[in-house]
Amino acid sequence: MDDSSSSASFYAGLPVLTDFGAIADAANFLPLPLDWHVATCDVRNSTQAVQAGNYKHVNTVGASAVTAMLNAAGTLEIPFIFEGDGSAFCVPPELLEDAKAALVKTQEMARGSFGLELRVATVPVATIRAAGHDILVARVRVSENYIQAAFAGGGMAYADRYMKDPATAPLCEVKRGSVAARGSLEGLECRWQDIPSRHGETVSLIVRALAADTWEATATYRRVIGKVHEIYGSDEACHPLTPPLLSLVPAFSARQLGNEAGVRAADQGPFGKWLWLMRARWFVILGWFLMKFGLKTEQTDWSRYKDTLYRNTDVRKFNDVYRQILAGKPAQREALDAWLAEGYAKKELVYGLHVTDRAHMTCLVFNYSGKHLHFIDGADGGLFLAAKQFKERAAKLSAV
Repeated sequence: MDDSSSSASFYAGLPVLTDFGAIADAANFLPLPLDWHVATCDVRNSTQAVQAGNYKHVNTVGASAVTAMLNAAGTLEIPFIFEGDGSAFCVPPELLEDAKAALVKTQEMARGSFGLELRVATVPVATIRAAGHDILVARVRVSENYIQAAFAGGGMAYADRYMKDPATAPLCEVKRGSVAARGSLEGLECRWQDIPSRHGETVSLIVRALAADTWEATATYRRVIGKVHEIYGSDEACHPLTPPLLSLVPAFSARQLGNEAGVRAADQGPFGKWLWLMRARWFVILGWFLMKFGLKTEQTDWSRYKDTLYRNTDVRKFNDVYRQILAGKPAQREALDAWLAEGYAKKELVYGLHVTDRAHMTCLVFNYSGKHLHFIDGADGGLFLAAKQFKERAAKLSAV
């Protein structure tokens, strides 16, 4: 990968894994080119925001960063991951300045519309590798419309720590005023109500294998994936969404549509946000009508839109840790918790769980015919609160 064009096309050229379970095989990952960079962002003081009931604002900001970055990348495919209160991306050198500008634009939107401070940083892959870590990447097919990135090697986790550590944060932070904000947040939508679990619970799960040896760690992840299937059944049986239970927010609800208006009209003042709110209300009414009667337009078969949405969901992912949103019964969660607790006691893994009764969805819609992606999280702060429990358990192990 000597020339920049081959480096830029690295991710698009990776083979596509058709089985998510293949992420538990280190041989399916390849190292990111040395001239690439990791761009990361996360909401500062997100704990207070979630505790104040503003988890939807936090989720919206994290998803908005993905929207801005994908718009900046255009036709160039880049690996990324959405993590609830933030997002992380890998970008080739020619995209770096546009990436910084897009994240700064998201930062300004977060501050102006939601009163949230978004930390933005970039770290060269060369810096990560020099510290003894690597970023290994794989592509996993979720649906015909969505290919998801998976990360191993410890490099993404190191970049996250590097960005947050007071000793190193100043070395990588994109400081306010250093880059002019530019880019587009077009595509971000927040038009669906929280989705009730058809089994009673929506569980947000985070697991990290503790083995230093890569092959031992991947064996642990295979066991975790196998145990989830054993307890919860097939991917369809434990999927947190059910198409018949998907409902658009009430068109008159300014509160529920306000997140979208805050993003899409962030720099247009109060009147501009009101105009966007009116537009969103109209599209909610139109969308309800098209799906209710299963109409077909020139580009979209609306009778199948909910099924396509269901398939284009980000319900499980791998970024040096395994994350999944599950729908299930209390007895299933208790069985999984007990099994994970055994692994934790043996120091094979560390984990976090959050339980609620519904899922929250934030959408990126670039066209309604298929190019749309839907981030799923447990309501009330799902992955964020699972991560909090995860960190508490990890701290206890470190203290031993």
